Amino acid sequence: MRATQIHQRSVHRRYAAMLPVVVAAAWLGGCAASGTPAASAQMAPVLPTVVPVQPVQVGAALSSAQRAVREAEARNADVDDARSLLERGEAAMRLGQVLRANRLARAAQAQAEAALNLRFIALARAEREAVGVRTILGEAQAGELRQADAALANGEGRRAYDLLAYLNQSARLAQIVYRVTRGDTLWGIAARPEIYDNGFLWPLIYRANSDRLSSPSALRTGMDLDIPKHPTVDATYEALRESGGLRAGEVRVGPIRAQE
Repeated sequence: MRATQIHQRSVHRRYAAMLPVVVAAAWLGGCAASGTPAASAQMAPVLPTVVPVQPVQVGAALSSAQRAVREAEARNADVDDARSLLERGEAAMRLGQVLRANRLARAAQAQAEAALNLRFIALARAEREAVGVRTILGEAQAGELRQADAALANGEGRRAYDLLAYLNQSARLAQIVYRVTRGDTLWGIAARPEIYDNGFLWPLIYRANSDRLSSPSALRTGMDLDIPKHPTVDATYEALRESGGLRAGEVRVGPIRAQE
């Protein structure tokens, strides 16, 4: 009888020791079955997800505005207003305000293009003044000059400048190479129709070849003379004054005289 009581007490103690484990397992199983996050919440805290901030990409409108401002600055145009608009647009883009950034970018581009056009008009007018003092231009050159004048009248600054800059450079550099033959004189060369058609303009030839002519009469057969094809009004006037052409009434000088 005593042995049976001792055995029962031992069994009771063993079950008592196992009871917390069984209860805990049942509780955790119930949590898992019901979807309760209590167990996982106690076991490991949930950390907030950190999403890296991506840099805002420069839009097409903003990129075009930046190019327009850079080009205007390179031509020394007044771009203060355009630069201010562009900076505001860039700031809006950094804040993610895309619509506002695009609107400011388009305004900056328009302002820069207008400033650049004004700059080209000023440059074109300077080139026009330089071309206008040439005394001899061919028909083709006169036609280009008329196109440039029309572009200026229409406010097309870049087109007018391109036409006039090319025309002025070609007129400034154009030369006639004449090979001296027996019996030639500077007067006779200047009087030839394909040269100046006016003997009184011989000083133009002499001054252009002063490095190889010690005097107006120092011509040598076979030597090549570089003759300015489009002398300026001032140079022509000085030549006529030096040769006596002004007194002789042989001026015949004008801003444009077609010669082909």
